[in-house]
Amino acid sequence: MTMLKNKRITFSLIFVCLVMVSPVAKAQLGGLGGLLGGGGGGGGLGGLLGGGGLGGLLGNGGLGGLLGGGGGGGVLGGILGLINIQGVLRCSANGNVSAPAFVNAGVQLQCGGQNNVVSTSTTNAAGLFSMLVNPIQLVLSTLLSDCQVAVTTPLSTCNAALPTGQLLSSSLALVGETVSGLLRVANLRPTGFTLA
Repeated sequence: MTMLKNKRITFSLIFVCLVMVSPVAKAQLGGLGGLLGGGGGGGGLGGLLGGGGLGGLLGNGGLGGLLGGGGGGGVLGGILGLINIQGVLRCSANGNVSAPAFVNAGVQLQCGGQNNVVSTSTTNAAGLFSMLVNPIQLVLSTLLSDCQVAVTTPLSTCNAALPTGQLLSSSLALVGETVSGLLRVANLRPTGFTLA
């Protein structure tokens, strides 16, 4: 009963289950073409939601557009989109790529002037971290302009000769988009970790 209180989440979960689990649903959505952000033209609802009108707004400037859509995303691109932030953290104060990996370091996605924590991760044995962000909660333009990846583990943990009082941080850059069926994933990477 609690889940029904938040209608947007309930709708999103049901919609994702229908589309991702059932190949029949995928075929049906593909047949709707312009209605769900397909190719443009076609009058009626297809024209309204696909090419011009509302579809143009959602495909070019809405969530679909923010996930790399130049008109192809439409309503569907916004609902079934994710943002993946992935990078490798090195045990270096200046981002030296030949430095050893910074293993088991806490990493946070922080946004806004007060550095609100949006997501967290821990680096693996290769220094790799990954975070998924829902574009409905945080749009891509905000991630690129107002967020940073901050390391919460002191740099001296991986090398006692490195500073203890300062932490590493990096801004983000969009490096591309991956499309898998109906799912669109915008891929972001840190621009380079430096001491904050």
